[in-house]
Amino acid sequence: MKESQQIKDFLDLVAPGFCMDGELPAVRVEGIEIRLDGHAIARVEADGRLLPIRFTFDEGKIARVEVL
Repeated sequence: MKESQQIKDFLDLVAPGFCMDGELPAVRVEGIEIRLDGHAIARVEADGRLLPIRFTFDEGKIARVEVL
């Protein structure tokens, strides 16, 4: 799916600068759920923590990213 690849590309781009508690953790995508309402939820493991991240799409592009 196009949205899944966009999410992976986005996380590859920001992961090297992603900071948690002042440290740079290893970031790995555990799964991506594409919803029919223009949103997708990515489950990302960062330093042993599982973070749900919501991506909002507008006109086929990532418009907003939120850590839930």
